Amino acid sequence: MKPFQLDAVLTHRKRMEDIAASRLFDAKRQKKLVQQKLQEQNITLQFLIEKIEELQSNTMPVLDLISYENQIHFLEKNIGEIKKNLQQKAVILQKEQENLITKSKERQIMESLKEQQNRSWKEYLDKKEVTLLDEIATLRHDAER
Repeated sequence: MKPFQLDAVLTHRKRMEDIAASRLFDAKRQKKLVQQKLQEQNITLQFLIEKIEELQSNTMPVLDLISYENQIHFLEKNIGEIKKNLQQKAVILQKEQENLITKSKERQIMESLKEQQNRSWKEYLDKKEVTLLDEIATLRHDAER
């Protein structure tokens, strides 16, 4: 009896690996977007700090100073939230990388198992063939006597 075919299992494992690779790609893309957003916010913050320093060297109304200070405080708070989000994205990225590695290993193990199973089946068939040829030779030899 021929052993169980592993093609369906291998197809499923490959599909799972492809999904894991896609999720890893998405996680990398999302992390990069958050990094870009953080960089933009840092540039804006630096610009505001430079502008407020420049305006403080000149005479500046108190309300404008308070407005700039509020903007700076808002940006610093926003940057803190973005950094927290970036850390979460890094954790997700790490998990997705581990998931892809696991799925890839599982697929490779199944491919190895399939190859081993095919070799065993071929050896079994070769032994059966040798046995049949021996039996045919014996029967022919007995018939010639």
